Amino acid sequence: MTCLFCNSVGPFTDEHVVPASLGNDDLVLVNEVCAECNDHFGRKVEAPVLSKSPLAFWRTFLGIRTRRGRQPSVDLSQPAAQKGRLPSIHPAHDNGVGFSAHGDGTVSVDIDDPQIVREIVNGTREQFRFVFTPNHLFDFGRFLCKVGIELLCSADLVRARHEFLDEARRFARYGNHGALWPIFHFSEGCIGDLKQVTSGENGAAEEVTCYTYALLEVPPEYLLFQLGVGTDRWVICLNDPFPTPDIRTTFPGRDLKLIWYSPQQVG
Repeated sequence: MTCLFCNSVGPFTDEHVVPASLGNDDLVLVNEVCAECNDHFGRKVEAPVLSKSPLAFWRTFLGIRTRRGRQPSVDLSQPAAQKGRLPSIHPAHDNGVGFSAHGDGTVSVDIDDPQIVREIVNGTREQFRFVFTPNHLFDFGRFLCKVGIELLCSADLVRARHEFLDEARRFARYGNHGALWPIFHFSEGCIGDLKQVTSGENGAAEEVTCYTYALLEVPPEYLLFQLGVGTDRWVICLNDPFPTPDIRTTFPGRDLKLIWYSPQQVG
């Protein structure tokens, strides 16, 4: 058997399909992903997504502890200066905003922008703005391709290695700095439903929905991967980055929105 992503013959290591930092401790691939790819995904793909994306907010809001058992926190500020080739700064993004989880189940908002504080106090602001830059989308698209392919592999080893996934496989492992992988998004559910308190003989316990996932077939040609964290639902097409609007029929009643930048916008 060769590595699912780079075709090397190993050595192999256990690979969490969904990162352990999102609460996954049982969905693991064994002897399917080599140690080098595992290390690359952890440092170059998962780390930026789990620290600078909506997933980082949901990790904190849901109180998903780190692998060392610490309470999560996140600073969603963009860098002070442009770094790298892909744009990583957007003027509409709210900088100076972070969140911290606490042991009593509460989450505090950390705001380092006096203007935002004034707007909240005078009632002209009720939400924070997180704007996906091309750099965010590059990382997030790679992340979703990686998780989707690994999820398929957990159910069908042969199909996960079929050539119809080669483009997504290369994008997940190596990226393509000349393009982005389009992502679709919709919202579902209520924040209040994510944490449920249940009572039993041993007292009360809190159940937290950390994430959901699904592979969806859209006849005759598309394979979609959906990842749900919090009330966000993220969708990509694994075998074609530019599917037709027919995929909307898979999400009846949902406001499926495309998140993407054209090559001209990326520069």
